Amino acid sequence: MTGGTVLVSDIQAEDTGALGHRLRRRAAMLSRQGGGSLIAPSPEGTRVLFPGIRHFVVPVVPGSSLERRGLAVADEIGPHLETLRPRLIHVMGLSCALPALLYARGRAKVVLEPGILPSQELRDSRPDLPADRLVDLVELEDKTLRRADALIAHSMVEMAALVKRGIDGERVFIARDGLPLGVDVGPSPELPHVLVVGDGESSGGSTLPIEALARVKGPWRLTYLLPPGAQTGAIETLARALKLTERVSISRDGDWTNVVSRLNAAKIVVCPLLPTRAMQGGGLVPWGVLLALSAGRALVAADLPAVRAYAGKAARYFMPGDAGALALALDFVLRTDEARFELEAFASEVAESLSWADAEQPVADVWQMLLA
Repeated sequence: MTGGTVLVSDIQAEDTGALGHRLRRRAAMLSRQGGGSLIAPSPEGTRVLFPGIRHFVVPVVPGSSLERRGLAVADEIGPHLETLRPRLIHVMGLSCALPALLYARGRAKVVLEPGILPSQELRDSRPDLPADRLVDLVELEDKTLRRADALIAHSMVEMAALVKRGIDGERVFIARDGLPLGVDVGPSPELPHVLVVGDGESSGGSTLPIEALARVKGPWRLTYLLPPGAQTGAIETLARALKLTERVSISRDGDWTNVVSRLNAAKIVVCPLLPTRAMQGGGLVPWGVLLALSAGRALVAADLPAVRAYAGKAARYFMPGDAGALALALDFVLRTDEARFELEAFASEVAESLSWADAEQPVADVWQMLLA
């Protein structure tokens, strides 16, 4: 198949998080619009099965980091594009963009959906790294972003961050993620079961819910829903120190059935994110917020622009990193049924505005514009 559209991603379609959902929706949209090709990694060699989509699997080692997957995909893009000769290339992830842009010169249009930028990830994981060590990386990112024909941002926060880096705002289009599909849960239980959705120690603030709930009276239970391989040493150490081991559990099972089961048992969902570079840049869409909204659960969340962009009025907000403020918010929602019911009603209301149909239309419009 030549002359069509190629979707390139460093995300695994098997992922159950926000990135995996986004990739599957982009592939489904491409299928509905006549089909095309997908270049994306898979640790098991599993192919994405959508009518009219040919999946060129990039083999990766199970548990590979996003950086390693990006490098593996980047190494294989060139030969595939020379064979496919597409008119349009939609790239998800900045690490895959440069090879696509090198091919595209005068031959294809490129849509770039950058998400979290490598420099942001590096600064978040290495806060001690001097800024001048990142100058070359940031300059390369800026050149790559400017060369794309169009960019897809996931909120006004991300769009503003891209414009601040010198990107023409007229080339940036907003497509908010829709809610996770297949979340079928019942009413929230009366038992004070609190669910934290995160990625372990790397998220920062992972121990905050334990610190906060240690100050809240009552027989609450706390469950962390984390991806497989997440680091949990700090969480376990603090639970032992506060003698809360019996009331704190950790689930690293990434199976979607387990995710839904944990949501079903939750009375409140907590999103304790800190203002990291990735979060402030808007490329990180708060997965815990999307899960809470899809399940209609009361949400207690850090007050960050990227969180408000999705949660709106459907959350009880607290100052990021402040265990005392989180304790007050949790105590209020756990003790006050009216407050919880109001948040659940707001969650259902906000959820109606986060459909994948609405999220996909701006992307479809960009494809049509560039192919015209």
